[in-house]
Amino acid sequence: MGIKIFEDLQREIIEQNLCSLCGGCLAVCTSSEINALYIQDNRPRYREGDLEQIKKCLECGICYLVCGQIPDLNAVLENQFVAKYPFGLYSTLTSMRTQDSRIREMAQDGGIVTTIIKYLLEKHLIDGAVVNSPKGEWDSVSRIITSPEELIETAGTRYSASPSLQALGDYKALGIDNPRLSFVGVPCQVQTVRKMQLLKIRPGIYVKYLIGLFCMENFDYQKLIKDKIENKLKIDLSNIKKMNIKGKFQITLKNDEMIEISLKDLAPLVRDNCNYCIDFTNIYADISVGGIGSPLGYSTVLIRTEVGRNLFSKLVFENEVEELNVDAAEVKKKILAQIVKLGQSKYDKGIQNKISMAKIAE
Repeated sequence: MGIKIFEDLQREIIEQNLCSLCGGCLAVCTSSEINALYIQDNRPRYREGDLEQIKKCLECGICYLVCGQIPDLNAVLENQFVAKYPFGLYSTLTSMRTQDSRIREMAQDGGIVTTIIKYLLEKHLIDGAVVNSPKGEWDSVSRIITSPEELIETAGTRYSASPSLQALGDYKALGIDNPRLSFVGVPCQVQTVRKMQLLKIRPGIYVKYLIGLFCMENFDYQKLIKDKIENKLKIDLSNIKKMNIKGKFQITLKNDEMIEISLKDLAPLVRDNCNYCIDFTNIYADISVGGIGSPLGYSTVLIRTEVGRNLFSKLVFENEVEELNVDAAEVKKKILAQIVKLGQSKYDKGIQNKISMAKIAE
């Protein structure tokens, strides 16, 4: 069997609506200065009508191998990280919040992700961080930031898919050889970075800190934000303070009124690829962060790797974050129970859908 290339990725993943829109294929192509790919209508494509660009494709097959939907490297990755679903390996589970009052005011939950990136930038442990920035009305775009001032603008969560790894491929704009980067992403994106690191290829090898977000599912921007929230529910998008998922989809308005939507009601708006994902807690991250189980204003944090442990120790020692102290044991027990329940639910659903898809393919 020959090397599988982007055309195979198109046929097996993209045309089957299984693409997670992580941007990994574009990142490796851009890093090699090939630039044969681009995104149109939320799909990676060859540069249509530009034969010279298509001819630049080396047919190396790397874009195929790093794709989170392609299982070829999964067994090696799982063995390296002792990654057992649905929870993954971890050394510490805690509930915490930032000590930075400005971040706390803007944060989704405890402001931990923003605090981590701020610390890495201020201590010059990284040269840049790939984060999602707000774009228009609750949409997002990924970019590399290099200062805490830029970071504050990106605080909060926006529930629409964006090709975050595409921005990672733009690292050369920093003008630094061998830059040190951090990346914040959902499970499918983090898994793709780990595959790049496994293959020892750019730009994954430049990522020194991987911060993973808990993720049950992601949504199509047009269907969720514009059609459902703005047009059907008649909610003024400019009046929304933040959105969150804690058992239900929660919309907090600027007057602190909260509107809740059943996740079952939003099921038709979920991206197709999410129905086959089995990772809820981001098992390949250095540190995984989410809001599940923690009290209001706190984040649930899982420390997974040696890199994560070292960073976590510095954050606590230098008083950048504070852990929940009141009834901490009971809270952690509650957190663990909720994570296990949701993680198992996502795992079971994903496995069953994969089995069903395989039967249909036969």
